[in-house]
Amino acid sequence: MKLSRRVEEIKPSPTLSLDAKAKELISRGEDIISFGAGEPDFPTPSSASEGGKKAIDLGKTKYTAVDGIPELKRSAIKRFYDFFGVKYEIGEVIVTPGAKMAIYEALFSLVDEGDEVIALSPYWVSYIDMIKMVGGKPKIVETKPENNFEPIPDDIAKSISEKTKLIILNFPCNPTGSVASPETFKEIAQAIKDKDIFVISDEIYGTMVYDGVFESFARFLKDRTVVIWGMSKTYSMTGWRIGFAFGPEKIISAMKKVQSQTTSNPTTISQYASLSALEEEPQKFVRETTEEFRKRRDLIYALLVEMGLKVVKPKGAFYIFPDVSRFLGMKVKNTDELSDFLLNKKKVLVIPGSGFGAEGFIRLSFALSESKIIEGIKRIKEGLDEINQS
Repeated sequence: MKLSRRVEEIKPSPTLSLDAKAKELISRGEDIISFGAGEPDFPTPSSASEGGKKAIDLGKTKYTAVDGIPELKRSAIKRFYDFFGVKYEIGEVIVTPGAKMAIYEALFSLVDEGDEVIALSPYWVSYIDMIKMVGGKPKIVETKPENNFEPIPDDIAKSISEKTKLIILNFPCNPTGSVASPETFKEIAQAIKDKDIFVISDEIYGTMVYDGVFESFARFLKDRTVVIWGMSKTYSMTGWRIGFAFGPEKIISAMKKVQSQTTSNPTTISQYASLSALEEEPQKFVRETTEEFRKRRDLIYALLVEMGLKVVKPKGAFYIFPDVSRFLGMKVKNTDELSDFLLNKKKVLVIPGSGFGAEGFIRLSFALSESKIIEGIKRIKEGLDEINQS
């Protein structure tokens, strides 16, 4: 059977594949500590769960408007303004089945065959394949640990060509936890303000900032920016699959058209659950969970430094990205093999940097308890020591 060229060219998400493997081993009774999950370990807020149950009880289980119920759109607009100080109108937001779908719809709406899309490495694993899926050509601009993985605006400016249509930004960043400063965003906006170039700013971790200040890129180039946000990370609602895109009405209308011919409306029950979460003490939940993540960030960073690893202290999100290149060579040749070794021999899951365009690094999520962080880092140390001695 011959499959399409496009599907043959893309790869499955390595983070989801490895996390599924770890969960399968756990279900068999294996004592696995997973640093792989890209989801908060906190329960979904009770307000959201109750909102979902109430929707079922009231029979709110039918189709909604393709782009989401108006009251959820208005609530998302209000919360986004509360968090980031950027104001949108109701025609400038769409509710999507998860933030990933919002990114895909924005790419599909803006990118033609052969258009170049700039992505910063290390990048989230799905960007490159999503660009290819819509016929675009990825163009990679590297960020470096010596600059805290923050982009250098001049590097982006130099990479722009006549074929450049779009730039994808992701801050706070998955996988590095880096946070671009307002000054950096301002310089990037200045570099492209006179060019016909759009920006997708993936700000799904925008509320999870521990050091410094994060400002939405829309504050600097609102009329050509699509901002991605959602319920998964901020409100620990990964399985509910509700995302948002904010942007110029023409682009949002195009995304609505794409959604009407693919998924139709996001799950109705999830929309009402999200509405309840946004309206009932959202600041308190976000403040408490962010403070817990800060403690875990400080703990895992200290443990990795104690091990002697080179690592940049993340300023946001819930990932850390240590350099393990000195352990690669004879016993394990790359981070994929290192990940397999640690999972099979030490029962600890890490995500190889290869999927993020950063061979020599591994991504660790610290969305797990402090006791598991301590035990997991202990196992990683034992594994790396074993490799070093062979």
